[in-house]
Amino acid sequence: IVVLQPRRIAARMLARRIARERGVRVGDEVGYQVRFENHSGRKTRIELVTDGLLVRRFLRDPKLEGTSVIVFDEFHERGLESDLALALALQAQESLRPDLKIVVMSATLDTGRVAEFLETENILETESREFPVEVCHQPLRAGNQEDAWDAAKRALEAFRPIMGDDGHALVFMPGVFEIRRTIEALKRSKATKGMDVLPLYGDLPPDQQDAAVEPSSRQKVIVATNVAETSLTIDGVRLVIDSGLARIADFDPRREINTLTIQKIARDSADQRAGRAGRTGPGTAVQLWSEADHGKRTSGTPPEIERLDLAELLLFLKASGVREAADLRWMTPPPTEALEKARILLRQFGAIDEENVITETGHHMAKLPLHPRFARLMLAANDLGCVNEAALAAAVCQGKSLWTRNPGKETLRWRERFFEDGDTSDFQPLLRAWTFARECRFDRNQCEGHGIHANAAREAGKIAAELVKSLGGSADNSPPEKNALAKSLLIAFSDHLAVRKSSSTLACHVSGGRSGTLEKDSIARHGMISVCAEIAEVEGKTLQTNLRLATLIEEDWIREQFPHDFTHDDEAVWEESERRVIRREATKFRDLVLASKIKGDPHPEKAAEILAAEVTAGRLRLKNWDNSVEQWIARLNSLAEWMPELELPRVGEEDRRWIVTQVCLGATRYKEIKDRPVFPVLKDWLSAPQHAALESFAPERITLANGRKVKVVYQTDEPPLLRAKLQHLYDVDENPRIADGRVPVVAEILAPNQRPVQKTADLAGFWANSYEAVKSQLRGRYPKHEWR
Repeated sequence: IVVLQPRRIAARMLARRIARERGVRVGDEVGYQVRFENHSGRKTRIELVTDGLLVRRFLRDPKLEGTSVIVFDEFHERGLESDLALALALQAQESLRPDLKIVVMSATLDTGRVAEFLETENILETESREFPVEVCHQPLRAGNQEDAWDAAKRALEAFRPIMGDDGHALVFMPGVFEIRRTIEALKRSKATKGMDVLPLYGDLPPDQQDAAVEPSSRQKVIVATNVAETSLTIDGVRLVIDSGLARIADFDPRREINTLTIQKIARDSADQRAGRAGRTGPGTAVQLWSEADHGKRTSGTPPEIERLDLAELLLFLKASGVREAADLRWMTPPPTEALEKARILLRQFGAIDEENVITETGHHMAKLPLHPRFARLMLAANDLGCVNEAALAAAVCQGKSLWTRNPGKETLRWRERFFEDGDTSDFQPLLRAWTFARECRFDRNQCEGHGIHANAAREAGKIAAELVKSLGGSADNSPPEKNALAKSLLIAFSDHLAVRKSSSTLACHVSGGRSGTLEKDSIARHGMISVCAEIAEVEGKTLQTNLRLATLIEEDWIREQFPHDFTHDDEAVWEESERRVIRREATKFRDLVLASKIKGDPHPEKAAEILAAEVTAGRLRLKNWDNSVEQWIARLNSLAEWMPELELPRVGEEDRRWIVTQVCLGATRYKEIKDRPVFPVLKDWLSAPQHAALESFAPERITLANGRKVKVVYQTDEPPLLRAKLQHLYDVDENPRIADGRVPVVAEILAPNQRPVQKTADLAGFWANSYEAVKSQLRGRYPKHEWR
């Protein structure tokens, strides 16, 4: 029996719980396996694993020999690999293993929908004892200006009596930074005197995780990420304090960047968190947001397959012989746009060919327990003889930063020893720091004295060792060629190439039409072209795209690896700093300009098109493209609709751009076009007879029955309109008509102060039915005006 768990900590803790209930040791009848940690053996009959590990087993053995039952636990979370594993299990059940049993379960499962998808009527519902949980709302103070950790401290102090003498508290925070600040705040409070205040998150060492979740004679306050939201039951929790936030990683397929933002959790997650207080007795949940805010939150979080990078999923399917993702049964089908982005990325890696068929390189990549990008990095490093360095670089990218946060001045001076003149990559000082940490056996005091996170360094070493092992052996310990790591990173991150906008800024143009900024202490600031292992959109006071872990690259290396992706263009481009169009000779890698030279004035028509594009996009303004121009276009388009027999040429969006282009013709700079007249070009749009028809049937002004002339306002998808003071409409008993009498003009009647009183297409009805009421209302305020 294989039981899937979405989180490593849950797999480990639940294996211990089941083993304890069955009176056996973990690793015998009951075991678990998570990434880089295996506590199962030949005797194991019940094994708890993370979903990624099961996916890998399907690659090695599509029939899943030796497995009778697969249990998908916490399926409501809808992780990407969980959805994939279920699709593969159904495929095996339908073709290779009709005897395979599949169980899908969760405390918050939409049983009807899942049963319909699985085409089964076998539904088992169990009810555990539920204790009442009182939910209270305590929003942040001063319009959300209060920090979440201070609000949590305030809530704990207010609700401390709820815990009694033996109850525990569970506080939910979005990330490790917030957990640390919360623990600092709570330890300063008298309310936690005599209590243990403990962290709980996925990357915490196992012994510290155990301290947080195992039974204890001392009262505890556990400050956790959403790892404690499901699966784990911490006995004795009487109070839950919920920030209502989670740090969620997404992938934007349009911009091809990872986003890491703190987001509001959905209502179902809030309910799950609140329920932690009622597992073993009555409790209270304090939600640090308002009831109104709660009602506006989404009911649930979209499944990961709708919001994450699908490159690894697609490569796995290709390696498994699945030609198209649509060939599998999906609970939620993968989005077409994200799949296409994944195909493009895999082609760049050489994992699939132009026909979308997996290559030999792709098969090798699929065997590695890594995202395709890092799998490609390891294969390139193997070819270039720098496996050790690449493995550590990959480990650093996937784990916690080796550098400690907010080091003091003394620590920074010690950290500087890892930086050397001539460094060309942000990885070089990191790898030296890791070597130092290993030599001092990851001693916490020595590491932190040099600004190194000891636990992160230890974990990076474990991951790197497993990556080397995954290549099928030990790495060559001979010194690699000087630029081997940089070239390996280029092969794996060619879509992350960045070129600085100038030597005086850290702002960069990035492949894919993106922009970003190098970190201020990045070694890449000493050159112009770099490849960045991380492009992250981070939400703080502002939204920033940060380019991290950068390595300087030489153009010749790019040509060597990707000779067919270079172009040399002679083109006209908009130069924002000078607000003009220039002719540029550019050397491009894919869509990224690596080098360029200005070559004089561009072709006049091309310059006009670029200027027009800037105008129509709203970034430049033609002063004489005013309301009179818009009214002329509205008159023409309206008349073309009212009298189609005239065969007048309407002005659509493309036509607008053409007109603007004609206005801009002969210019290269904004200052040359901003005051240019527009009507000479508009007059060329129509022939003389068409002009005459426009003036006759859709005039700018019309003469009323009383002899007054008024302006007509033409509107898209609305009838024409005239605006006139009530007194100016005396003796006008009918609405005037235009377009050869086919279209009545709506009258907007104004008071003496020019404010609208009434809008009507029936002036006769106004005089007969409404005038007296309007007169009695306005006459007292405006006695000097004529009132008939």
